Amino acid sequence: MLKTWKDASQGQPQRPHVEEKDSCQDAQSRGMYSGEPSVVTVDASPSNSGAVLDSAHARASSVTKHSRDGEDRADNVKKRKRGPSVSVRPGSLSTLVPTTEGTFEQTRSRNSIVILDSFDDAISHASRFLESTIVWCTVSPQVVSSSGRISLFIVDETVSPESVARRLANETRVKVTSWSGSVSPARWSTLMEYQVVVSSVDALLEHLTKGIIIMSQLRALVIFDVACTNSALMTVLECFYRTENADVRPSILALRSSARTADISQLEQLLEAKAVSNLAATTFSRLRPLEVVVQYEVPSPSRDTKLTERIRAIQSSESLFFEAFSVARNIARELGPCGCDLFWRQRMKGSALAVENGGDVVAKVKSELQNLIESWSFCTPNVNSTSRGCNVSPKFARLIQILKTCKLHGDKFRCIIFVREREVAAIMANMLCMVAQDLRFLRPLALTELDGDNVQDVCRGFVTGEFNLLVVPKSLEDMDIPSALIVVRYGVYESQLSYAYSCARTVRALGYLVHLVENGNDVERRVLSHYQHEKFDDQWIDVVTSGGGSPIPFRPLIENCVLPDGPDENVGPCIVDPTTSGRLYERDAVCALYRLVSSMLHMSETPHKSLFVVRQGSSDSLSREWICDVLLPSELLAEQVSGPPRSTPAHARRAAAFITCVRLYEYGAFDHRLFLYPRTTMKTQELANADAVSGNRCYPRKRTPFWWNSLRLFSHKWFPVIIHVQGHEKHAPMLLLTRQPLPRMPTCRLFIEGVPTVVQNVRAAPVEIGADHLHALHLFTIRICRAILNKPFACSADDVAYLFAPLRLCVTGNLQSTGLRRILDYVPWDVVFLAGKEWAVRFDQDFGSLQGVEDMVVQDRMVEFTRRYYALRLRQDLTPISKPEDSPREAGYSNFVEYCKARRKGFDGLRDYQQPMIEVAKIAGVSNHLNPVFQPLAVPAKAAAKYLIPELSVRSTIPASTFRTALVLPSVMRRIEDFLIVQELNAVFFNHSIYEEHLFAAISAPSAGYEVDYERLELFGDAFLKYLASIYVFVMHPSQHGVVHAARQCIISNEVLMQSAVRSGLPQFIQGKPFSYKLWHPPNFTADSFPDSNFVGDENANSERGGTSRKKKSHDESVTQWLGDKTIADVVEAIVGAAYLSGGQETALQAVKSMQVPIPNVEQWDDFRRKASRPPPNPTALLRAGSVEAVEAIAGRQNSNPHILGWALIHPSVDSNGAEYNEQLEFIGDAILDFAVVRYIVGRYGKLSPGAMTMLKVAMVSNSALAALCVSSGLYRHLHYDSHSLASSFEAYVEKVEALRLEETKIAAQNGRNPGQYWLDIESPKALSDLVESIIGALFIQDGYQLTLSHHPTKILSDLLQKHGCQQFELVKETCDAGQEARCDVVVHEIVLASATASTVHAAGRAASLAALDALEGDANFMSGTCTCRSSSRGKRARKMLIDEMAAEIDVKTAS
Repeated sequence: MLKTWKDASQGQPQRPHVEEKDSCQDAQSRGMYSGEPSVVTVDASPSNSGAVLDSAHARASSVTKHSRDGEDRADNVKKRKRGPSVSVRPGSLSTLVPTTEGTFEQTRSRNSIVILDSFDDAISHASRFLESTIVWCTVSPQVVSSSGRISLFIVDETVSPESVARRLANETRVKVTSWSGSVSPARWSTLMEYQVVVSSVDALLEHLTKGIIIMSQLRALVIFDVACTNSALMTVLECFYRTENADVRPSILALRSSARTADISQLEQLLEAKAVSNLAATTFSRLRPLEVVVQYEVPSPSRDTKLTERIRAIQSSESLFFEAFSVARNIARELGPCGCDLFWRQRMKGSALAVENGGDVVAKVKSELQNLIESWSFCTPNVNSTSRGCNVSPKFARLIQILKTCKLHGDKFRCIIFVREREVAAIMANMLCMVAQDLRFLRPLALTELDGDNVQDVCRGFVTGEFNLLVVPKSLEDMDIPSALIVVRYGVYESQLSYAYSCARTVRALGYLVHLVENGNDVERRVLSHYQHEKFDDQWIDVVTSGGGSPIPFRPLIENCVLPDGPDENVGPCIVDPTTSGRLYERDAVCALYRLVSSMLHMSETPHKSLFVVRQGSSDSLSREWICDVLLPSELLAEQVSGPPRSTPAHARRAAAFITCVRLYEYGAFDHRLFLYPRTTMKTQELANADAVSGNRCYPRKRTPFWWNSLRLFSHKWFPVIIHVQGHEKHAPMLLLTRQPLPRMPTCRLFIEGVPTVVQNVRAAPVEIGADHLHALHLFTIRICRAILNKPFACSADDVAYLFAPLRLCVTGNLQSTGLRRILDYVPWDVVFLAGKEWAVRFDQDFGSLQGVEDMVVQDRMVEFTRRYYALRLRQDLTPISKPEDSPREAGYSNFVEYCKARRKGFDGLRDYQQPMIEVAKIAGVSNHLNPVFQPLAVPAKAAAKYLIPELSVRSTIPASTFRTALVLPSVMRRIEDFLIVQELNAVFFNHSIYEEHLFAAISAPSAGYEVDYERLELFGDAFLKYLASIYVFVMHPSQHGVVHAARQCIISNEVLMQSAVRSGLPQFIQGKPFSYKLWHPPNFTADSFPDSNFVGDENANSERGGTSRKKKSHDESVTQWLGDKTIADVVEAIVGAAYLSGGQETALQAVKSMQVPIPNVEQWDDFRRKASRPPPNPTALLRAGSVEAVEAIAGRQNSNPHILGWALIHPSVDSNGAEYNEQLEFIGDAILDFAVVRYIVGRYGKLSPGAMTMLKVAMVSNSALAALCVSSGLYRHLHYDSHSLASSFEAYVEKVEALRLEETKIAAQNGRNPGQYWLDIESPKALSDLVESIIGALFIQDGYQLTLSHHPTKILSDLLQKHGCQQFELVKETCDAGQEARCDVVVHEIVLASATASTVHAAGRAASLAALDALEGDANFMSGTCTCRSSSRGKRARKMLIDEMAAEIDVKTAS
C-alpha cells in the first residue's frame, strides 16, 4: 500500500521520491498487477478540499482500466501455457465457468449471472454488454424490432443511480441517464429517448404496477448486485417478467460481487439464468474496497482552552477530575478546542458531576463548576483553517472536506467513522450536528452503548435512513453494523483485525475506505505498511464478514497489545494475567481467539474451518436470542464451548469467546501474549548516590507481581505443576500448587554438585482441594520451608501464594498422560498430614525390624532446627557398645555409649544395648544450584557423625527423597520468578517480539553467576547499534561530513545508552546479583512466631533470628541492587542483539525505539531508503575507463546505480565537489562490515567465549587484513587518488605483501596446510582498507539499505545441480608449484563445464563456480541433455518394481 503513498511537503503538491521515476498512477498499476489493494493518496494541501473522493475515484478508474488490460495480457499468457482454468472460492457455486470471448454471445442468447471482483470490473463488463446488445439488436434479423426500447440498469437501495450513471457515461458511448422517485408518463416518454436508464428496483416495481412502464419496452435488464431475497425484485420477475411472451422479454444480465456468491444457486432459479465468472473468485484481494489515504496537516502544539484553564483554576490539583482532564486533552488533540469545550459541557451536567467521598469543599467546587458551565458561551465548530477563529483540529477539518464531497449521493449516502475512544465518538457526532454549512444532509449518531437492543435500533435506523452517519468507537467495531458507502478510519492504529472490520463494513461496489493520516508521520506509515499483502491475509476480511464462520487464515494477525484509554473503556468482567498484570475483557475475547488459532495454524499448517457458529436460541423464528458455539482445534480444547444467549449475534460471539478464553486460561492453554496492557511509562529512580569508589548506583530490583496477583485473583481452584529432577532416582517428584496458572516455561537447568541437571516442569489439570486437605498442605508447605532453611517460617493460609506437596515416584512414568487430570491421587496424604503435625517422630521400639531406612532423614535430637542426616542403611553388625573403628567423631572412645556419656547432656543410658546402628551422611543443606561453578563445602572443624543410635535419634516426617528435591526448590522457584520477570519485560517493552531465552540471557549480568549472561549478545548488539547509528547519521545528517563519528557517539555511547535505559525503566529488570539462597523464602513468609500454628519449634525462633538491623539489611539486599553504568549500557546492547536473533533488523529497530535510544524520525527500516538524500552527480569523468565494470566483476555482481560505486573509488585527495561522499561511504561500510562479521561469527561459532569472538572479529576486520584483501583481489588498481606519497606507499606495500604471500604459500604447500596470515607483520596504508569499506557501503546503498549476505558460489552451484537430480559432479583442484597459479575445473558427467585459475586454490574454486553458474544460465538445455541421473534412478526403481511383481507372481503360483 505504501508504494503509492508519496511524500508530501507542507502545503505543496505531492512529488514522487527522487529515486522513483514512475508516477503515482504507474505505481498503482504495479500494485494491482502484484495484488496490491487499490489505493489513492490525497495530499494535505488545502487546495484539494473539493471533490476528494470523486477525483480519487477518477484516478482509480484509470488505474483499474490500465491494470485490467495488463491482467488480460497476463491471462492470455497463462492460457497459452496451461490452458483455461478456473479456481472457485470456498463456498461458491460449483457451476461457475470462466468467461471467454463468447460470454456476450451467451448473455444475448440467455439470461446470465456474471461473478465479478470489483465495481470497476462490473462497470466495464456492463458497458461492453450494453454496447454490444444495442449493436446486435440493430443488425440481427432474429430480434423483434427494438425501436422504442431501452435498457434498464437496476441497483438496490444502498447505491446511488446518479453515481452509476456518471460512471457508465464515462465508460460507454451510449446515451445514459438516471431517474429516482415517481415520474409521469410524459417524463417516461422523455426518458425513452435515452439508450440506458439507471434506477432502483423499487422505482421499477412502482412504475410497472402503475402501468407507466411496460416490460416489452425494455431491451435489456442489468441487475447490479441486488440480493435474491429482495421482495421488489421477486415481484418484478414473478408478476411482470414471466407473464410476457419469451419473444419480447428483455435479456437479463445480473452482475454479482465475488464476495456474495452464497446465494448464486437461488438467484439462478429466480432469473432462469446461468452463472459465469469473469475473474477468479478466489482472489481475496478483491475483498478490499477502493482505499483512499487522505493526509492532514500536522497539528500545532495543543494548549489548554480557556475553559480548561478556568476549570483547573477552580480545581488546581486535577485530583477531583483526573480522568476528565486526560480525556479532555485527548479530545483537544483529536477534534480541537471546540470539542474539548463541548466535552466539559457534557461532563459537568447534572449527575455526571457526582464525586464519591464528597464534603463541603467538594460541594463548593461542584457548585462553582456548574455555575461556570452555565455561564460559559460555547462556540460552534469553525472548520475554516485560514480563519483566526478556527477551533477544530486539522484532522477534523479534513474530515469535513471529505464529507462535503458526499453530498451528491443524496438519500443513498451512508457513512461509518471509526474512532479510537467512545468519548471522541460522542463529541464528534455532536460537532457534526452543529456543522450546518454544506452538511445539512448529514444525520449523524454516535454508537457508544453496548446494549444489544440499542445496537439493533441504531442499525435499523441506519438502514432506513433515520441516521446516515455512524460514529463508532473501536471497542464496538465487531458489532454487525450494515455496510456503508464511505468508511473513514479516523486515525491509524496498529490492528490488522480492525482494518479487516473496516473493509468488511465498506460496500464492495461504490464504497471507499478512507484512511486519515498525519502528513509525514512515520509511525502511521509503518502501521499502514502492515496492511500490505505480504503482511496481511485478505481472507481475514472474509472471516470478520462471516462472523468467524469461514476458515481461519494461516498468517497470524499483527495487533498492538495496549488497553484503550478512557474511563468507560475498561469495565466489566475480565481475565487478569498475574504475570504482567495484563487484562482481557469480553470485548477483546474474539480477537484473542482469532490470534490464538491463527498462530497455532501458522505453526502446524493444518487447516481449520469456522471458529464461531451462531444459531438462534430457540426454534422460534421470531426469537431474538442468539447462541454462539466455539469450535477450537482439538489440540487446544477437545470439547465444544457454547456461550449464553444474547440479543445479537455479535454479543453472542463475545460472550462465548470470553467463556472459552476463561476455560483455556484455567487449563493453562491460553497464551499470555494475548493479554492487553495499559499505557505505562516506567522510569527507574536512583535510590542512592553513586558509590565513590566503584561508581555503581543503587536501583530497585524488580519483583514479579505474579504471587500478589494470584492471591488477589484466587478463585478456589489450584493449578498444579509437577517438578521432576531428571536423572536422579533418589529425588522424588514434588507438586507445586499455585493460585493462578503459571505461564508455560522452559525446563530449568540446575547444577547439583557441579553436574548439569534438568528439572522438568509439567502441568496437570486444575484441582479443587477440600478444607481438611488444604489445611494439611498449608502446614506441610511451612514444614518444608522451615526444614530446608532451618528458620522458623510461618504464614497464614490466606497469604500463602503457593503450596508444596510430595508425590509418589510412579507419577514420573505418566508425566505426559491424561492420567494427570487427577494429580491429587498421586499425593501420599499420610505423609502430608503427619508432617503438618510433627517435624519428627521417634523410632519404634523394635529397632531391628526398621523398614525403608534408605528413605529416611534422621536427627540426633528432638529439636526442630538442628543437624539432619540421610540414613544410608541399617548396620546389623554394629551396636552401641561396638568400637567405632571408622567413625572419626568417636575415635577417642571405646564405644558409642562412652561417647554419649561424655558429650551428650542428660544421657542416662539405653534401654537396648544390642540395637543396630544407623549409618548416616550429613545433609549439606540448601545451596545455589544456578551457578555452574561448583564450590566444594568447607571441611568442618568437628567431625560429623557417621553412625547414630536409633534410640537417641528421631526420624523426620519428610522422606529423604522428598527432602532432596526440596533442597533444590529455592533455586527452582528463583528460576521461575526470573522467567516471570522476563515475560513481563517482554510484554511491556517489546510486545512479546523477543525469544524469552535470549531476553533472559540479555538481562543477566556476569555478576549474577548464572549459566548464561549477556556477554555474547552484548558483542552482537554493540555491532548492530554501531551499524544502525552509522546508517542513521549517514541518512539523517548528510551534511555533517566532519562530525559523523561524534554524531554517532551521541547515540551509542555508554552514557547515552545508560540514560535511555533509566528513562525507559529498564535497570529494575536487570539480574545483577547472585542468588542469595540464605535469604530466600516464599512470598509473605516471615521468620516470626506464628500464634495460630502448632509448631513446637517456635520457641526457638527468637534464638535463631538476628537483630533488627540485620533483618533490615537482608530486606534491603533483596529489593535493591548496585549496578554500574557500563553494565546497564551492556544490557541495552545485549537486548538489541537478542531482538535481532529473534526477528531480524525490524525487531531490533523496534527494541531500540522501545528503550528510548535516540533514533527519532525512523519507524521502520525502509525509512532509511525513503529518506536518504540523493548522491552526488556521476563521477565517471574522474575515473579511468572500465574501473566501475572491473570492480563489479571483482565483487561478482552488477549494479543498477554504478555512479554510487564510482564514488567509492574516488579518494578524498581528489579535488572534487563530491569527494567527501567517499568518506561517508567508508564510514557506513566500516559499521556494515563489523556487523556482518559479528553476525557470521555468532551464527557459525556461537559457543566461543566472548573474548575469542572479539579476537576473531578483530582479525577479520583489521586494516592489515582488509589491505591484503584489497591487493589480492586487485581492487587497489582502480582507486582514483591525487597524492604522490600515497602512490609510493601503495607501491611499497604491494611489493612487500606479494613477496610475503608467495613465501607463505610455498611454506604452506610444503607443510600441507592452508596459507596463514602473512599480512600481520607489515604496516598497511589505511587507504586500502578504506577502499574496501567504501565499496561495501556503496553496495549496501544500491541494495536499498538492506544487508544481504550471499552464499558462496560453490554452494549455490551444488544446490542447483542437486536440484536437477545430478549426482556426478565434482570440483577438481590442482595446486601448482610456487609462483604459479592454482587451477580448478567444474566437471559434470566427465564434461568440464568451467575452469578458472587464481593465486590460491580457494580463489580458483570460487571463480570456477561463478563461471559454471554463468555457463548454466547461458545454456538452459545443458543439464537436460547431459545429466541422466534422474532418469536412471527412475529406471532402477522401475526395474525393482518389476522384479517385485515377478516375485509376487511366483509366490502366488507356488502357493496355488
